Amino acid sequence: MFKERYPKRKKELLEDPRVNADNRKVIKKFFEYEEYKLKRKEGLSEVDERSCKTLVNYVRRIKQINDWLGNRDWKTLKKSDIKKLIDDLEDGIIKTVQGKKQSDRAQYYQVIKGKLFDIVKKSQYANEIFSEYEVKGRDDSENQVRFIDEKTFRQIVDHAITPEQKCLLWLAFDIGENIGSLLELEKCDLKKQINEDTKEPEYLVILPKEKLKRSRTPRTEITNYPETAKYLDIVLENVKPADKTISNKWMKDRPLSEIHSDDKLFKFGMKASTLFLIRAVEKSNARCSPGGERVTWKDLRSSMACDLLKKEWTRDEVNARLGHKPSSRIIDRYINYLALDRKKPKKKVYESNMRKMEEDLKETKEVSKLQAQRLLDQKYKLDLLEKRFAEFTEGRSVFDTEDNKFYEGNKPLETPDLKKSLKIVPEVNS
Repeated sequence: MFKERYPKRKKELLEDPRVNADNRKVIKKFFEYEEYKLKRKEGLSEVDERSCKTLVNYVRRIKQINDWLGNRDWKTLKKSDIKKLIDDLEDGIIKTVQGKKQSDRAQYYQVIKGKLFDIVKKSQYANEIFSEYEVKGRDDSENQVRFIDEKTFRQIVDHAITPEQKCLLWLAFDIGENIGSLLELEKCDLKKQINEDTKEPEYLVILPKEKLKRSRTPRTEITNYPETAKYLDIVLENVKPADKTISNKWMKDRPLSEIHSDDKLFKFGMKASTLFLIRAVEKSNARCSPGGERVTWKDLRSSMACDLLKKEWTRDEVNARLGHKPSSRIIDRYINYLALDRKKPKKKVYESNMRKMEEDLKETKEVSKLQAQRLLDQKYKLDLLEKRFAEFTEGRSVFDTEDNKFYEGNKPLETPDLKKSLKIVPEVNS
């Protein structure tokens, strides 16, 4: 899709009469350089789908930067002009179409610090400003932890409509890969098997390089949840060529079969995925922790990471499942957040009180057990003493006051020691 979109977008920009003619020449040189660089870097004979996605994003950013600079010839820019652009972005004077501050400004700074402005010998201005003032270019909110728990996720799934929607949701929460990559999955990327330990069906999800973001590691992941396998069974059984046509501002009456291959699991794109997720999230009243933001596809990926960490997966195990390089520190913010669980201090107090109560109860049980045994011993002695007195009154035994024992003939009878068994209270002289 991006391989078709990029040439069109580039052509529109390079032929747009509203864009300064000298700037268009610079833009042309820039894309020639980037295309060659991406081919050599990736070892390709032509730019692939992933590279075209990168280039499409460049088209959008360059067009916006040119508008923000008033369509002036870039060769005439001064350091003060570059500084004003950075200040306007940082101060929120330049806003998004929704009227909000640009949250990820670093993507624009990458352009003005890089090859594009280097062609017109202006990139040093931006680099000097960033070095001197340590401009971050991103809001802290972009690095905040946002996730939902498994219970909330299941509520979202309950409000999805089709098996394809439910399957995509389970893949996003289970495998945790980027939604764009999951939408590209085909039948050949999934292998069913029986887990040796649980004896339950599971799937190997193959994530090849050409379907991943450039920063992701190609890998094969095993599904964790039986629901993922269940909905994959349904979707795979019903995979068939698309028979619909679509129309939008980029294409008119085009068969879906030209966009989606016959073996693709999901015959819809990002926009349709976003719309059904928004609907399911609103119906379920689901919100992210800790800030209460609306749940997005990206949040399902971070939710998987937090869920696995809480289930005692190691840092490296979760990092690998996310497709990060070993040096990646993105996982650290999830680990740090979960380590600062606000419920733990209260839980520690509760557990401490419980331990004290258990110890007190154990001690009470021991005392009660000892007292019960003493009562049983005393009852036995009193019963035996009562028996001997009964025998004495009936003339079957005699009582010797000197040794405090009953005798039957010359044979002493078993009798409790009266001095030890009975507590004698001495008289008190007045």
